[in-house]
Amino acid sequence: MSQTRPNSSRAFTRRPFLSASAALLGIATLSACGAPKNNASQANSSTNPTPSTSPSPKKFTGTVEVVPVADTTEYNPTHPVTLTATGGTLNKVNLKNEEGESINGEYNAEKTVWTSTENLNFKNKYTISWTAEDPEGGKTSGSSTFSTVSAAYEADANTNIINEATYGVGMPIEIRFSEPVIDKTAIEKAITVTTDKEQPGKFRWYSDQMVRYRPENYWAPNSTVTVNIDILGIDFGQGMIGNGNIKRTFYTGNKQYALADNATKLLTMYVNDEQIYQAPITLGDAEWPSVTGQLVIMEQASKYFFDSASLGLKKGDPHYYEPFWATNVSRITAGGAFVHQALPSAYPYIGNTNVSHGCIGLLPADAKYFFDTFRVGDILETINTGYPNADPDDGYGDWNIPFEHYDDESYVGNW
Repeated sequence: MSQTRPNSSRAFTRRPFLSASAALLGIATLSACGAPKNNASQANSSTNPTPSTSPSPKKFTGTVEVVPVADTTEYNPTHPVTLTATGGTLNKVNLKNEEGESINGEYNAEKTVWTSTENLNFKNKYTISWTAEDPEGGKTSGSSTFSTVSAAYEADANTNIINEATYGVGMPIEIRFSEPVIDKTAIEKAITVTTDKEQPGKFRWYSDQMVRYRPENYWAPNSTVTVNIDILGIDFGQGMIGNGNIKRTFYTGNKQYALADNATKLLTMYVNDEQIYQAPITLGDAEWPSVTGQLVIMEQASKYFFDSASLGLKKGDPHYYEPFWATNVSRITAGGAFVHQALPSAYPYIGNTNVSHGCIGLLPADAKYFFDTFRVGDILETINTGYPNADPDDGYGDWNIPFEHYDDESYVGNW
């Protein structure tokens, strides 16, 4: 049987046509699938690198302490502000007030402590900021605020001494405070009195708001006295803080002393213990006797308005007098005792009868002599009226207290 060759068109099965792109894709896919794993890893790392991350900042391992602590109120503005770094050093510190003004300060040698070097202001708010670093490179920063003593807790002082003035040798130094002083020892330590004649003295407190200072004897004639009242930042007690210092220098003149003797009705005047003048006087009558003891001229005026209403007197009272302007007046008590020219109606009684309301009255020429010669701080002593001393705080009656008792507030003399 002869064999017939199959028809080529039937016997040949055609393969599907593959495009060049498909062929290449197959090759590429085959190549990729057959690649070693490590090669694939290398390919991925080169085409899609993993982003690198920066190392975390190092944590500051030390501490920073601030004085005053944050949000402190009523901070004493004379106290320093300090920053202390433990386990690290301070890089930068800045202290500013609410107006934006910087406050000076300094570091210690190791830069572990910063301290302000100037006083702060009262009634102000402050912000302190800082940066610090530890030995391992750890860094930190911070800030805090605080406020200083407000007006409600400020305390001040004033004195009876006018700077560069000249006073008599009996002038006590008086200091009055705006707030009660609880810590009197602290205030006394803050007050210094120096003289060119080396005269130590003592304080006497007449109240929680008033103290005086005097030497054992009168101030030396023609000397210089300087008073420093350094109460800035001093705690009076109960949180009251002194807000400023006072310095006064005064001079003394000659020793001038006058003696009013009710027994003789004479006023005798001395300069440096030598008698220079004598004048007849009238003193307080039996119902208004003149106080006795050593008093100090407190103030002077060529004219001074006298009004009996200040004594509680009204028209119809036997002691009432019409208001008038007195001439050549020197005050010797706060309560109203003066040395002055008497009224014309009193002239016939001068030298023999007391007709005043406790004052010492003189004839016109004598009153002018006394006024022109004596000054604030000079001493006038009155004797033999049968009346006690004035209270020592009713004027400057300090010289009626023995010096050994002067600082004893409980001591009571002849008043």
